[in-house]
Amino acid sequence: MALISLVSTPNRQRFTAISLVLLIALFLSYNFAPSPRRQLGLPPEADLSLDDQEYNLKEGAANATPKRVAIVGAGASGSSAAFFMRRAARVAERRANLPEGSLLGDIIVYEQGGYIGGRTTTVYPHGDQRARPQELGASIFVEANQNLMKAAKVFNLTLVDPDFGESGVGIWDGQQFLFQSSSSDWLTSARAIWRYGPMAPLRTRRAVDKLLLKFKQLYNPAWLRERGPVGSVDEFAERVGLGAELTSRSGESWAKEVLGVGEKWIGEVWEGSTRVNYAMNIDKIQALAAGVSMATNGASQIEGGNWQIFRSMVDDANVDLHLANTVNDIVPFNKDGKRKLVVKSNATQDEEVDSVFWAAPWKSDSIMGVLTPYVRLHVTYITTTKPHPAPSFFGLPEGTVIPSTILTSAHPPARGSLKSSPLPPPRFQSITWHGPIFPGSPEYAVKIFSLTRLTDRFLTEMLGEEPGWLLRKEWDSYPKMVPVSGYPAVELTEGVQYLGGMERWVSTMETQTISAREAVARVVYQWWGLGLGECENGDSWDWTC
Repeated sequence: MALISLVSTPNRQRFTAISLVLLIALFLSYNFAPSPRRQLGLPPEADLSLDDQEYNLKEGAANATPKRVAIVGAGASGSSAAFFMRRAARVAERRANLPEGSLLGDIIVYEQGGYIGGRTTTVYPHGDQRARPQELGASIFVEANQNLMKAAKVFNLTLVDPDFGESGVGIWDGQQFLFQSSSSDWLTSARAIWRYGPMAPLRTRRAVDKLLLKFKQLYNPAWLRERGPVGSVDEFAERVGLGAELTSRSGESWAKEVLGVGEKWIGEVWEGSTRVNYAMNIDKIQALAAGVSMATNGASQIEGGNWQIFRSMVDDANVDLHLANTVNDIVPFNKDGKRKLVVKSNATQDEEVDSVFWAAPWKSDSIMGVLTPYVRLHVTYITTTKPHPAPSFFGLPEGTVIPSTILTSAHPPARGSLKSSPLPPPRFQSITWHGPIFPGSPEYAVKIFSLTRLTDRFLTEMLGEEPGWLLRKEWDSYPKMVPVSGYPAVELTEGVQYLGGMERWVSTMETQTISAREAVARVVYQWWGLGLGECENGDSWDWTC
């Protein structure tokens, strides 16, 4: 939900969460580490525009009647599916010298909730829309997330730095702080090197860089054009080199046995990151998700809320939008020798369509074969006049400066000895102060992730005063990112694309846009012969050019 990262500011490096220790790797990795591209045997970057290619539609496609599409869910994947579907249709219509709407008519979007964005939604402290909106769900994205970064630019949305971690970061195990940052960058680095050694962050950074370099292929038009549409998440993951080798083992196993990283680093820094990102401990989470949790460079969010990206996509796609509307059934039938689908909902008339994109969690295993279990996350937002947590809550003397961002570790190495019995894990995943609720306000917004409901007494003791405002949200935030042996099908039945299957691979806003793109690629290739990575005049329907 909320990645934590080192964010550059004009005047200084701002420490935010995991980056407090990664700082010591910056100099080493960029000056002494061999090129990940050379290590992976990838060719040098080249001009991949392919603008000199000539592309044609599938024979007979230009004479087809306009298709109709239904999308169930208006979160990241559903909104992206509408966006890419309309872009693909515009390309096909342009190639056929047809006006817009000739090959694709209605895109009907059904959303059970009353808003666009799904798990990207904002709240206002005290319900006052003059206050700074706070991200209730997916909070940030990073430089490697090319679709979201491009969306911010194309839709003229303002990127801002996340406002957390400015007053220090600590790693708490339920009994003591295992590590705390200092106001001095150099002192923090020295403490980190003393506790974790120089090689752990260096090896971690090298490994994450390799993952990101492979991930970057998903935006490479030449690579995608050669690969073409894929028919399963397994094939998708293996083709990009981020498959079972990573997703079938735990993050702890990968870090220890493959990377050779020390136990303290794994159990404290890395676990702090996996617990805040996916609410899972390092020994339970699959290795790819563990690696993604450390890919934090260039973190940003959209001023006013990340949901605006997906609202803009829906607007651009010119859809027929139905909010607060639940789809009850999808009935296939044959019409003039062609397969059609009827979508039945609780608030609109039945709609006959040619394809359905299911962009919501699938609750039944009757079709899927592999049911995706989700984390039930408790998000607690409060406001307070206190700039830091109360020292007494952590058993520390009055006057002790407590960090404003607190990550947690449930399995420090010391607990693994036979002589010591395991301590109970911390009651929360993370606590983060998010700055004043509006400029000049004496009141701060605080966000807490936990797996259980936090009592009013807990919150008062943590703050040292009663909260000024309180909001609780409990929801299925993301899949349980455990090691996997297989994924849900990408097609529930003929003509019904399922976009949620990729979440067990990696669950982020960005990968949901990619899941949508992949689903659209399968459909438009079948209908019109459109391929991925087909660049024309510096642009392509899939945003890879």
